[in-house]
Amino acid sequence: MRKTARRHQQGEESRLKILEATLAIAAERGYDGTSIARVTEATGLPASSVYWHFRNKDELLAATLEFSYRRWRETAPTWQERVGISDPAEEIRDRLHRASRAITTRPEFWRLGLMLGLENRPKEPAARRRYIEVRADTRTAIREWWEQVLPGGAPGRAREVADRMARFHLAVMDGLYIGVRSDRDWNLERLVDLIAAGVHAQAVAWLGEAA
Repeated sequence: MRKTARRHQQGEESRLKILEATLAIAAERGYDGTSIARVTEATGLPASSVYWHFRNKDELLAATLEFSYRRWRETAPTWQERVGISDPAEEIRDRLHRASRAITTRPEFWRLGLMLGLENRPKEPAARRRYIEVRADTRTAIREWWEQVLPGGAPGRAREVADRMARFHLAVMDGLYIGVRSDRDWNLERLVDLIAAGVHAQAVAWLGEAA
């Protein structure tokens, strides 16, 4: 029994080591630049160990995308949970600040995801499909949060505006990630304050169009 438990623990440790190495390689080199050979070199594990856990590179990268997403979620806002701020403008500001901090604290998922999102090949990689699914799930959660935060109005209109805001919200996060990685002199706090004010004003304006 102890030997079985030890083997299981060693298997989990090697799997984690493989995922961490793959994430570092893929975030730097992208899909094509990631190979089983590079992973084995980085981990010191034999190729047979990698293939024990993953059938091929595509399956390995899909698992790595999922792994990086879980890590990012540890620092990202929980969309289903409100923070008890009564002023919508202030809650939007708080949420965007928390999201921006998550991107800078755990950038690996965002970097790998954007790389996969830009992939264009005849046979779509499983990792890209998984990223698209995760992104759609995240957008749904953001939309539901916006529906709760937006001021009252016609239910159908509020849902439409919330959907627009969710799409824009993701685009803002994409832009923040690229901006922070491209220019170290960005004043992220001030920029997010500006974005939050503009986002709130636009949401209220869109809602008012139904009045």
